[in-house]
This record gives sequence, C-alpha cells and structure tokens, in this order.
Amino acid sequence: MDETPYQAFMNALATTGYEFAHYGWSRAQEGDYGVYAEDGSEDFLANDIHLEYALTGTLDYFTRDASGTPKTTIETALNSLGIAWHLNSIQFEDDTGYIHYEWIWGIYGQA
Repeated sequence: MDETPYQAFMNALATTGYEFAHYGWSRAQEGDYGVYAEDGSEDFLANDIHLEYALTGTLDYFTRDASGTPKTTIETALNSLGIAWHLNSIQFEDDTGYIHYEWIWGIYGQA
C-alpha cells in the first residue's frame, strides 16, 4: 500500500534525525525538539464542490544550535516531499535560550 502524502511528511521528519512530536510532548524536553500540527485547510471549491483538498499546518523546531544546520536539514526534508511550505519566523526564546524556527506547510491533492 502506498503511503499518503501526510505519512510521507511524517516519515521525512523522521529522516532528519531530530525529535518531533505530533501536537506536543507529554513532558518538557531537555534537548532540541520539534512539534508539528495540522491547523486547517485551503480547499479549492467550484460549483459548491470540493475539487481539491489541502491540509495545512505548522512545524516548529527549538534548538540551541546556532549553526543553521537544523534549519537546513529540515528544509531539505520538506523539499524532498514536493509540498508547499515557507519559513514563517525565526525567534529567540529569551526564557529558554532556544532558537525557534516556525514553518507553515500545505499538502495538496485531489478530492
């Protein structure tokens, strides 16, 4: 059975070697970590019919590695999927010392 585009997305994150959780972690992480979640859709409608579906979401990664390697590694994984994505923000978390990368992604397909 072929994997769905969403399964491919989760598998691509796993290939990065970084730790990710869906929606959130059950306990606070001590090292670098990521979180991904679906947050909506951007469906294409015509004549009141869903012609194409789009699942959208966010991907966040928190790291203390200022080299840019985690950003590049994650973006390489996203590029391998052929999905829409963009880097939405890079923030510094004063209270934890983490660099926080946030991407917005979309997986598009036919109905």
